Amino acid sequence: MGVINSFVAAVIVLGVIIILHELGHFLVARFFKIRIETFSVGFGPRLIGFRRGDTDYRISAFPLGGYVKMAGDTPSESLTGAPHEFLSKPKWQRFLVASAGPIMNMILAVALLTGLFMYGREVPEVLNSQAVIGRVEPGSPADQAGVREGDRIAELDGKELPNWQDIQTRVIMNAGNSLTLLLDRNGERIPTSITPIKKAPAGTEGASYGYEPMGFVGMGPHLPVMVKSVWSESAKAAGLQPGDEITSINGINLKSSGQSTQEIINGISQPDFPITVARKGQTLTFQITPVMRDGKRLIGIDKEPLPTITIKLGFSDALAKSVSTNVEYGKTILQVIGMLFKREASLKQLDGPIGIVRASGEALNEGVATLISLMALISLNLGLLNILPIPVLDGGVMLMLIVESLMGRDMSLRLKERIIQVSVVALLMLTVFVLYNDVVKLFPTNASAP
Repeated sequence: MGVINSFVAAVIVLGVIIILHELGHFLVARFFKIRIETFSVGFGPRLIGFRRGDTDYRISAFPLGGYVKMAGDTPSESLTGAPHEFLSKPKWQRFLVASAGPIMNMILAVALLTGLFMYGREVPEVLNSQAVIGRVEPGSPADQAGVREGDRIAELDGKELPNWQDIQTRVIMNAGNSLTLLLDRNGERIPTSITPIKKAPAGTEGASYGYEPMGFVGMGPHLPVMVKSVWSESAKAAGLQPGDEITSINGINLKSSGQSTQEIINGISQPDFPITVARKGQTLTFQITPVMRDGKRLIGIDKEPLPTITIKLGFSDALAKSVSTNVEYGKTILQVIGMLFKREASLKQLDGPIGIVRASGEALNEGVATLISLMALISLNLGLLNILPIPVLDGGVMLMLIVESLMGRDMSLRLKERIIQVSVVALLMLTVFVLYNDVVKLFPTNASAP
């Protein structure tokens, strides 16, 4: 059922994004009286569809995108010079047709988040307010930089009063780069710097493929693990109660280690282990025998959710926040693209259709608001990727139109065909690589022994 839900969620996410992208091309082409021969969601053989006027509206076999086929839109066609053909139109009109798809994706991203902020969304309070240090791992870059529990982060890498989401983005993207850091310690301003180190994402240590180290500094908010309910008989028999705060598992302090309860439990080979809790000012230790559920080794409790706040804004404030959020997302996406070209990041980090299906399912499980946020991010990502100067993408068409305008003449048909052929091969190779990477990530990784 989970796989089906994930697939349905991905179809909704990608379907809306692809249709609106192609609708952008379609509407602007129609505005300039260009004849549309095909409006397709997906590539390859036609599955279903209908014809209206000159246009075949279809769903095709391979749902990895879509396309709008316009009359006379490729130099290799037998062009008649008719006014309804794409290549008969002035370059500025063709440029607007090519740019309309990515622009529609960016508009969709802004519209989705604007609607979300107007409707109202609950977010963890600790992640949305100014970052206050709740834990510092011994020996970590944060510890070496002089960061202490209770410090407020006044500025990081030029971002004033950052929240934990701002900090996470900058830390992840800057492994090996020194970041300026300004601490507020009881009103005293303390300037320093911090250099994130490379560390594999939680739960992927020992993976041989598919996951790449990201920036890590070893500091974070204090997220107490509070027991909401106890459902396993072994945990009840051991003495755990609702309201307990778990402070350590098997001697590992949750606050200073930065590990989650599940990470620690996964690394324990003994059949049982001690758990220390704080209860009404007392420190108590119990011996716990874990249980198996859904293939996971668990201690048999449900945790209290983090305190949340509701963000609900009027239209103008929601629009402004949506634009600023998308600008931040866009900067991060472009930074990742730049790192890929400079070989500072690996293509293994890219997700393809299978990764999107998995992420869509996880987002749906967390709620419609999370799914909408994911859709906005993917739509923005698609819009920005499509303006890259790669000939088979919209950005490549736009670039060639600019070059031809500067040259004062069109490129030769042979040169255009060669450029497109090379680009298609490169894009197909990238697609195969990303799909392979997707499949590899489906297999369980072998973690190194504790």
